[in-house]
This record gives sequence, structure tokens and C-alpha cells, in this order.
Amino acid sequence: ITSSPRVAAPCPCSLAARAVVPPRAMRVLVFGAGGGLGRALSRSLRQRGWTTFGADVAACPSEVSHAISLPKQPQGQVEAIFAALRQQDAAKKLDAVVNCSGGFAMGTAASEDLLGGAEAMVASSFYASLVSARVASSFMRPGGLLVLPGAAAAPAALPGLLPYVPVKAAVHSLARCLAASPVEAGLPEGAKVVTLAPVTLDTPMNRKAMPDADHSTWTPLETVCEEIAGWIEGQAENGAVYEPRTKGGATEFVVV
Repeated sequence: ITSSPRVAAPCPCSLAARAVVPPRAMRVLVFGAGGGLGRALSRSLRQRGWTTFGADVAACPSEVSHAISLPKQPQGQVEAIFAALRQQDAAKKLDAVVNCSGGFAMGTAASEDLLGGAEAMVASSFYASLVSARVASSFMRPGGLLVLPGAAAAPAALPGLLPYVPVKAAVHSLARCLAASPVEAGLPEGAKVVTLAPVTLDTPMNRKAMPDADHSTWTPLETVCEEIAGWIEGQAENGAVYEPRTKGGATEFVVV
């Protein structure tokens, strides 16, 4: 009697190893969603199927899943975002809070509009970062990511940028304080804090302001958005200051 050849049954473990697990849809708050980077990031994250909460004093783009209209006062911004997020499923925390608010202002000690420029920078960069940290403290999941808007020029001594450089340096300092001990600073367990420190982003506003500049050294918004998405997915290093360096259309993100 001859027996039929035995066919090995597939190993369940090998099948499991070959199974493709779809990526989890993230939930992200984009502060400053109405600006150049905020709009691009909202669009990029929405294309990934992620849920985005756009918050801005200006109109948010249609790409955001939920738009949050903000007043100009920082405490009012906190209250508006808290109220909007409390209407969502409390069990679904944010995976990341990304502050895309920034701005730019030039001026010296002799400039008549020095204080006005400084106030605008404090509101758009520093207060916006404090609001973002406050939101992350209450609504971000453990291990989530907080991204703050710095600048490559923050460590420099630039006499013609008095409203700009000191405020960006303050954002860098805030990020270092938060990253040094996230839990002690009030953030969730395992939270990461990083700073995006660009030289010049290729935004419509910058194109309009500097039409004759060498745009090949400007960092495309799409490149920044891809990088931020990677950080949200776990590729960020806590406390890192990421400076995008673009040359000839190629960009690398250097930790400085």
C-alpha cells in the first residue's frame, strides 16, 4: 500500500507574519491651519486618511476634518479648542499637535513699528506654542508628538531682526524645557517634543515677498509635510531641532 505524499499545512504564525496590517489613521490638531504650511499639512494628512482638527484665527482650509475658529486672545484660543475637542469621543486622543503658526517681522531699535512687530511675533509664535502645549497636555495620547515652530536663525545675532529672532529663540527654549522632562512639564507619558527650524519655506507669501530670490534653496511644503507625517508615525527624536536644508531642490533634515 502506498500512501499519498503529505502536504504540510501552512503555519499560522507564518501567515500572520505575512499579513499586512493597515496603518492606523492618526488624529492631528493643526494649529495655524489657515497659513501656508498649515494648509499644505492639512491637505497632506487628509490624503492619508487621517483626521485633522484645524485651528486658526483665519479661515481654515476645506481639507481639515473639523475647523475650529479662534479668537485673538491666547486664553480664548485655549477655551475654543478645548470646547471643540470635548465634543469628540473622549476615548480618541490626539496623536499629535502641530503648531504651524509662525510669521516674520524685521526691525531695529530705531524702527517705529518695532513693538507692533514684536507683539505680532509673540502672538503667532510664542503664545501659539504655549496654547499648543496646553492642548497637548489635556488631549494628546501617551507617546504623542508636539511640534513647535522654530527657525534656523534662532541662535543667531541678527541686528535687523529684533522682533523675529528673540521670539523664535524663546520657542526653542520652550521646546527644550518641555522635552527635558515631558511628564514633569505637564505632557502625557512618553510624549515627544520637536522643533521645526527652517531657513525659508517655499510658501506663496514668501514667493510674493521675494520673487527674485533663489527658490532652489527654499524647502518645498510637500517635503516638510512628508517629514512631519513621519515624525507623527514615530520617527521623531524627542528634543530634536530639525533644520531642513535644501540645495538644488534636494532637502535633508539635520538635527542641530
